[in-house]
Amino acid sequence: MASFSISEACPADAVPPGRIGYDISADQLLLHTIQSEEAFDVLCSAGVLVSDRSRVDPFLVDAYDWLYRQMAARLTTAGDGAIWLWARITRRDLVDSCKASIGQVLLTCRVPRERVLLSHYGDWHSVLNKFPHVPELRGESDEGYTARMNRVVDEFWARLRAAGARGAGIADWPADLRAEIEQGWERIFDPGNYGRFESWQATLHTLHAEDIVEAVRIQR
Repeated sequence: MASFSISEACPADAVPPGRIGYDISADQLLLHTIQSEEAFDVLCSAGVLVSDRSRVDPFLVDAYDWLYRQMAARLTTAGDGAIWLWARITRRDLVDSCKASIGQVLLTCRVPRERVLLSHYGDWHSVLNKFPHVPELRGESDEGYTARMNRVVDEFWARLRAAGARGAGIADWPADLRAEIEQGWERIFDPGNYGRFESWQATLHTLHAEDIVEAVRIQR
């Protein structure tokens, strides 16, 4: 039997009003995730939820494989996939996610920091799109950053084309180009590289029933 509360609410009421209270430097991280009713049933019956790697979009396999390797190297836990959660997001954005998830379940969780790999939500898209990560410079204008980023990306693509690897999976890239882009991506794990109000996501190998504080079924 679940040891946490289970309720039903419309999206606007699924998330309590006011400040959510995220603290990505805490030893016990406050996290949120929206899971299907099927996944929630598994969590309640088995006491644990693990990811299904077969559901990953083929275009995203390279990005996910890299993340799995990072989780294996950085976390104290082990596993074959990743459960995705929010570690910091605005209340409005979390409510919007609930609006897009009618019939699913919003889980509020508390998880020890050592089981969690944090990554910057916006810059994770560099990994998803196999782009070089280009950090912003202090005092740089939006126009200046965009121009510099385009130069860096175009130069990297030119080197990849010259090596005959443009369009190939990352595993088939030249070792130096693969190492260069993957080392740049590692910047997304360090909150010190970003401002206070950035959005952060979290990945776990497994989510346990004892991690759950509250479950809310999202209704119209």
